[in-house]
Order: sequence, then structure tokens, then C-alpha cells
Amino acid sequence: MKVSVTLDDVGISPSVNEAASRLIEAGMVNCLSILATGSRVEEAAEIASGSDAAVSVHLNCVEPPFLSREGFPSSHSWWFLRGASLAGDVRREWSMQVERVLSLGIMVTRLDSHRHLHHSPGLRQVILELASEYGISSVRAAILPDRRGSMEAMVLDRLGRKLARMAEAAGIATPDAMLGFTVSGSVDRVYLEGLEERISGEGTAELVMHPSTVPEWSLYQPEELEMMLSDWFGRWLRAH
Repeated sequence: MKVSVTLDDVGISPSVNEAASRLIEAGMVNCLSILATGSRVEEAAEIASGSDAAVSVHLNCVEPPFLSREGFPSSHSWWFLRGASLAGDVRREWSMQVERVLSLGIMVTRLDSHRHLHHSPGLRQVILELASEYGISSVRAAILPDRRGSMEAMVLDRLGRKLARMAEAAGIATPDAMLGFTVSGSVDRVYLEGLEERISGEGTAELVMHPSTVPEWSLYQPEELEMMLSDWFGRWLRAH
């Protein structure tokens, strides 16, 4: 598979933005997923505008602040069981987030979401409608070659396959695989080498990374950054 690298949460903090800048300079990034509700979103837009990386909007309805209202539920299980009840509110919020990134002069070609909530039954249609409305050609679908790593991964993989079928029917592209979920925030050489056989076929795979110069929510984010800046990672990418 042809592997592309996406950095999630760009714009959330100075340390994540610094990691993004260093990786852009090193030529290790294909896409920046920008969090429109992040405190450093303007800086993220500057990083993106000075690079050849594609831009995705990292749609957020789980971690405040938000643009349209004071709050949304924070529970994953609530969203996956009852998210449809707030689909209209989420659509307004996510539309504002797309508009926020566009207002910074950035071309948006992809959509995904914070903590993968766009895979929930109530929100799949929302993200596809927004992609069609804004002429955005691609949406992330969590089809996981390493889904057997956890029950959570198996559930997300099933939801991702459903989303991919819906996207195809709507004429919206999705990657054939998503890498990194089972070790989110701590992707390392051992994990990537262990995927070799599972990604040896045709198609495209999105490697979702969360590097930072200091730990934000995972102690291993700086180590992930160091690995991505290594000669070994550059060789691994060129081989895929």
C-alpha cells in the first residue's frame, strides 16, 4: 500500500505545532489535520500555508471549547449510542469549524474528527453531507489492518467499513486502511515493522500520528516525534 502520513490535532498547542513544523521541514508529512477549536489554529494555518501538505479539518464535538454552543457530551459511549439526537447541532458546529479553517486562507481537501466520532451512527451522514457541501473530496475511514489488537479497534473497524461504503455511494474517497489507532500517541518502529505483511497489497493507507515536543496526553508523543525524524522512518516511508 502507498502510505501517507497525517498529523492530528495541529493547532491545539504550541508543542504540537512545533512538532508539525519540524516534520514539515524534514519532509515527513503529507497532511495536517487542523483543529479549528484549538488555541493555536492561526499558527497552524501559517504552518500549512508554507508547505505542500494537504489540509484536513479535525472536526470536534467532544472536547471544548466549541464555536456554536457551550458544550457537547464528552462520553464516547453516549455519542455512539445517542449521537443522532444531536446531529443537527453537530452539523452547525462542524460547519462553523470548516468555515473557520477556510477563513484562514487554507484549502481544505479532507475531513476527519477528533477521537474518530464521525464514525458513530448518528454522525456519519453529517460528515458526508459537509464534504459534499464544501466540495471536499476525501473523508477518513478507520479500516484497521491491526483491528484484532483490541475490542475497541474491532468495533471502530466495523464502523469504518460502514462509513467507507456510504462514502463510496456519495462519490467521496476514503483511504483503504488507517494505521496507528491501536498504539495512538506511541507509534514506534516495532509497530510499523509489524504491519509490513498487512499493508503489502495495493491501495492507500493513512498513518495517523500525534507527535509533540512535550507529552500532551501520551508520555510517548516526544518519542513518536523522534522516531518520525529518524533516518529509519524516512527509509520506511520511501519504501511505501
